Amino acid sequence: MAATSRGCLSRIRLPRPRTFLGFMSLQTGAELVALALVFNKATGIYGFLTLFTGYAASALQVTSYIWSVAVIVALALLVPHIRKQSPFQNLALAWLYVLDTCLNTAYIAAFATTWYLSVFHDVDEIPAAPEAAPVGDDTGPRAAADEDRGNPDAAASLFLVVLFSLVRVYLALVVAAHARWVLQRWGGEERGEAATRDDVASAAPVNPFAEGTPLGEGWRGRMGRIMVSVGRNYWLGRQKEDEEWARAMGAKFRSS
Repeated sequence: MAATSRGCLSRIRLPRPRTFLGFMSLQTGAELVALALVFNKATGIYGFLTLFTGYAASALQVTSYIWSVAVIVALALLVPHIRKQSPFQNLALAWLYVLDTCLNTAYIAAFATTWYLSVFHDVDEIPAAPEAAPVGDDTGPRAAADEDRGNPDAAASLFLVVLFSLVRVYLALVVAAHARWVLQRWGGEERGEAATRDDVASAAPVNPFAEGTPLGEGWRGRMGRIMVSVGRNYWLGRQKEDEEWARAMGAKFRSS
């Protein structure tokens, strides 16, 4: 069963953008995405500080604030390595953004569910009027509650949530594509002369964090092997068109 699942996952080909928004490099895109994430998590730091003032927050809010602080600290350590093209740090940044996207979606779903249940719970607790309302009277509390249920703002909010979630998925693909390019560029340099051969696409993938390599030592090497093992074909799998693009991008960066 496990082997079958891995086989199915290996056949799934995730989108692999080669530019950011069609005209910027992946490196620039990764930097802009990381900067946007810093601003996004800055509000979480403010919320975390309010906890020390006695502000009453739910457990869900507290965990969200703590996660925001952790992400800010991680970004401070990882973002400088985007330009340095460090394999471990760029791969860690990609996984951080993917994990944050998943958690952000989960938090939004949890908050939306809590809000939905609280609104309908309040509606159900509205007491019945002591006397029957005249026919056609739509000014009572329950009529107002029913009107809120059909509020078009709810549909607009849902549309915006879905839209922003799709944007986050695209940004995650951009950061992951940049990390993938860094890993494959490192692998191409390790192969040396092999990178210029026509059959390079069929060459065995080079794992930067393999045991016995400089990047495979210590806890970073172990973490690197774990991160690469999930979606290994995506991170390390090479195709001929990918080779040509990576070689062109590498020449561009060397000339600059």
